[in-house]
Amino acid sequence: MSCKPDIKTTKEMYALYHKGYSLAQVGKAFGVSRQTVYLRFVRRGCMMRERTSPLPFIMFSGKKYTRRANGYYASTNNHRSFLHRDIWEASNGPIPTGFDVHHKDFDKAHNVLSNLELISKSEHASKYPHRQNQHTRSRYKVIKL
Repeated sequence: MSCKPDIKTTKEMYALYHKGYSLAQVGKAFGVSRQTVYLRFVRRGCMMRERTSPLPFIMFSGKKYTRRANGYYASTNNHRSFLHRDIWEASNGPIPTGFDVHHKDFDKAHNVLSNLELISKSEHASKYPHRQNQHTRSRYKVIKL
């Protein structure tokens, strides 16, 4: 015997989902499983969001590298690493302490050996304006008033 879910709770769940929460997050907020939330929505005829397209990826040396929000391609297979660093190390050996692999054209997605150079961390930092280094550049957007 199954219990009939109440409409009020389902509407509250859908309101959270509509704000951008995932099915799992909605389920956690209401103490039910993701599948329970999904089934409630289907039974009520609620419109589901479209699935997001998969992130672009590149295969290198048997590892899958996915493009991250910061623009770099990174691997999540066992040991996390960046594609540009792995490409450099595959051709030139380990990166010495105190050095970074820099993209000459500043394009984090252009990971060919001819576009990569090994430079000291201080020289690497000097290539970017104050508070606009390779890690913060993509996070903050300039708003023109």
